[in-house]
Amino acid sequence: MKYPNILYLSLLLILFSCETGLKPAKQTNIEEPAIPPVSFEVSGVESEIKQHLDAGYIQDLDHKLFNPTLLRQFYSDRNHRPAWTEFENIENALACIADVYYDGLDPQDYRHHEISTLYEEFKNNGLIDAKAFAQFDLMLSESLLTAAAHLLSGKVDPNTLKNNWNIETATYKEKFPNAAQRFQKALESNTIKEEFDKVRPSHYMYSGLKKKLAEYRKYESEGGWDSIPTGATIKSCNRDERLVALRKRLLITNEMEPYQPADSMVYDARLVEIMKGVQKKYGIEADGNIGKGTLEALNLPVDYRIQQIRANLERGRWVLQNLEKRYIAVNIAGFELYLIDDGLEVLTSPVMVGKNQTQTPVFKSQMSYIVLNPTWTVPRSLNAQYLSNQKRNIDYLDKENMEVVTSAGKVLDHKTLNWSKYTEANFPYMFRQKPGPKNALGVMKFMFPNDHSIYLHDTPSRGLFTRDLRAFSHGCIRTKEIYALAEELLVGNHEGWTQARLKSEVASGKTITINLKERIPILLLYWTAGIGFNQNFYFKSDIYKRDDALIEALNQPFEF
Repeated sequence: MKYPNILYLSLLLILFSCETGLKPAKQTNIEEPAIPPVSFEVSGVESEIKQHLDAGYIQDLDHKLFNPTLLRQFYSDRNHRPAWTEFENIENALACIADVYYDGLDPQDYRHHEISTLYEEFKNNGLIDAKAFAQFDLMLSESLLTAAAHLLSGKVDPNTLKNNWNIETATYKEKFPNAAQRFQKALESNTIKEEFDKVRPSHYMYSGLKKKLAEYRKYESEGGWDSIPTGATIKSCNRDERLVALRKRLLITNEMEPYQPADSMVYDARLVEIMKGVQKKYGIEADGNIGKGTLEALNLPVDYRIQQIRANLERGRWVLQNLEKRYIAVNIAGFELYLIDDGLEVLTSPVMVGKNQTQTPVFKSQMSYIVLNPTWTVPRSLNAQYLSNQKRNIDYLDKENMEVVTSAGKVLDHKTLNWSKYTEANFPYMFRQKPGPKNALGVMKFMFPNDHSIYLHDTPSRGLFTRDLRAFSHGCIRTKEIYALAEELLVGNHEGWTQARLKSEVASGKTITINLKERIPILLLYWTAGIGFNQNFYFKSDIYKRDDALIEALNQPFEF
């Protein structure tokens, strides 16, 4: 045999290893780390949930259900099993409720702290009481759905504010006809946050206001701003020590780029141009002069501006969910009309709106027809004024190109009437102004059916369009760009209604009614803060003092 010595040595090594105890090491028992729970294990909750749903409120908590129909359908579809057992879903739902703060709402309206506390208690306790968990489960479902409902159509019912609001808000059934099934699917797929986000208005006005709310809250956290002292109007090249405070104020809110002036107390050309932009933002005549109105706008405290943005976010939730592709919008507080097509601004026009005593209401209708060279029937509320004028001057009606007509439209010879026997209470006729240069409606009116006798029209008092505050009418909307608006609205008629043709027909003096073959929605709205089409942010004067009532209602705790 070859290599006997090597074989012999190998055998010796094997034997030696066995003898000397070179054995595999013993395995020690190492405990695997416990996997933390990801859900609650509960039983016996179904009957408790059903009992609360049948009663219509969460017993022991005196919590009346805000969404009973939807909740009953949702829990019935799942045989009343608890919905909130998975930690991920619970935490996502609580995050959704917390995030409504950034929409200008209060998470505590939806029991955020209370539900969060219960969740932590359940996680820390080994045993979970079925009755307590049923209350927790229903409360979380209810709070999440209520927060979603408020994002969808507002927390405050606009009809409770006595501000002539006549636009229906969106509802769950309209926006999400299968809401219970969507809710169930979101739970199963852990997509609560994604579904919740779909409820918010997607309009750029809403998302822009949310960004501004965060911005102004940041200004508040940094101390806000000091008031600029009042005094004489500051004009270009004036020297005024208040300009130091003005520059500081504008820098705080990023309303000017920092620059080094030759003299910080001189109103230089660069600052004048900056101030024109600032005045435009606040709805003030952009003349560059720093007067009373400009200082009042700049001196309103940061908290007021925050509340104003919150109020307009709520208005956004009222109206921005169901906008058509093409529509007319009038911002009453901004004195402007917009024609919108597929999100783009086709036309903008200055307008005049109702005085404080005759406020223009908020409502939605359909633009139906246009009248060239219209007559104007005087509202009965003004009869006393016209009776008085006619009694003082027998030629008054002739001078104003007016006539007296019966309710059937028959024209009377007003010179034969015994005016002395008529009062506002017993006057049986109507005053009507004939077409012409003095007609209160100008040369054109735009009609849309409504219960307020409101319409758009031209005006002979066109000089008033240069004013920054234009609340002059008896409620109707005087519109500057009438020919451009008419041309755009009549495109769908396919009849060649150009501005030139419209002006030619007006010049004829004949009254012509043109029905729109394509009716277009018109919304009369009230925005005191918003985002323009070029993403510019603006504040407007609260001409009818409607913000305070809305802010007060928004700040009231929500009552379930």
